[in-house]
Amino acid sequence: MSVPSEGFTNGNSGEEPKNGGSGPRSDAPAKTVTMAAVARVAGVSQGAISSLLNDRDYGIRVSPKTRERVFKTCKDLGYVPNDLRAFVRIYPERGETCLLVSDRIPKGIANPFVARLTGSLMAHIARQPSSIAVILYDERFDYDTGDGLPSPLLHGTASKVLCVGAGNESICRVVHTRQLPALMLGHTAPMPGVTSIVPDYAAAARLALETLVRHGHSHVGIVSGPFGSHDPRLAEMNVAIGDAAANLGLTIHAHDVFSGDLNFESGIAAVEQLRTRPNPPTALLCLAEAAACGVVAGAHVHGMWVPGQLSVVTLADHAGMIDSCVPITAVVLPVDEMAAVAVREADRQIREGIPVESAKITVGVHLIERNSCGPIGK
Repeated sequence: MSVPSEGFTNGNSGEEPKNGGSGPRSDAPAKTVTMAAVARVAGVSQGAISSLLNDRDYGIRVSPKTRERVFKTCKDLGYVPNDLRAFVRIYPERGETCLLVSDRIPKGIANPFVARLTGSLMAHIARQPSSIAVILYDERFDYDTGDGLPSPLLHGTASKVLCVGAGNESICRVVHTRQLPALMLGHTAPMPGVTSIVPDYAAAARLALETLVRHGHSHVGIVSGPFGSHDPRLAEMNVAIGDAAANLGLTIHAHDVFSGDLNFESGIAAVEQLRTRPNPPTALLCLAEAAACGVVAGAHVHGMWVPGQLSVVTLADHAGMIDSCVPITAVVLPVDEMAAVAVREADRQIREGIPVESAKITVGVHLIERNSCGPIGK
């Protein structure tokens, strides 16, 4: 059986002479570390090493324990392969961070959540200046054959895989097989080996609705995402709001849920619909800050006093001020903290090993009260 050969070099310079001896000069060429040397120290065949580094089956079975020993030996000897895929396998901390974004996410990488998340991830990656490969994927496509696989996975240059959108099981299998960290951002994905980084939606819904109840509101409407949306983040938010409402004794009727794209225009449209109701909600919970701004603008156009005639609270992904003529009360789902947690967790898994089962890390939320909520008529 023939095994592909590769050239490897050690970037360390020669040793300084000891005790006045005539050792190699400091400018001597770097020593070559061969595959045979690694095989001898690790106690395995060259074929086993090539199988591990190239992710190919040469008919040689290598146990996880042996894999760990081989890669440690490679690092100890300074074994640096010319092939980038093999290099990333030995030194995963030097590989590419890959952010996969579902093609069902509205606006794709221009989506406000995705854009803010990408910037935060880049800020928290240890190696600066940092870069991230942001790639759209199809939730429904079968990538098991390798066709169409996102290029950092196809070429083996990715060492951390993060995802926004419903998980694709075939991509998850590829990532899991390669022993790479796989993290879902923004929603819970119960898939083997996948760690979900999720804001505490239950606490967020409770804080938002409790604020409105405290101001005397019992008739609350929701400015939500598109009807039938496939965005799992929105689904998780809506479930949390339903549970919180039930616990607080609130009934949110279906006709008081205003569906739209959660942009400025959808907020204005929600106010237009609300005004046609004989018994409209006295408060609106918006699932995005842009929609909340539209609600406040629409209310102003029609002479509705915020918060005297309509209270507004929103879920926001940052703690800064929200652009509006009225400062809007917000429950912060902190994207920046999610990104920091995701980077730390991916680095931890590279050092300590990839989990076999699914896991979930919940990021705390907090309420910022501003001037858009108050008692009716005051």
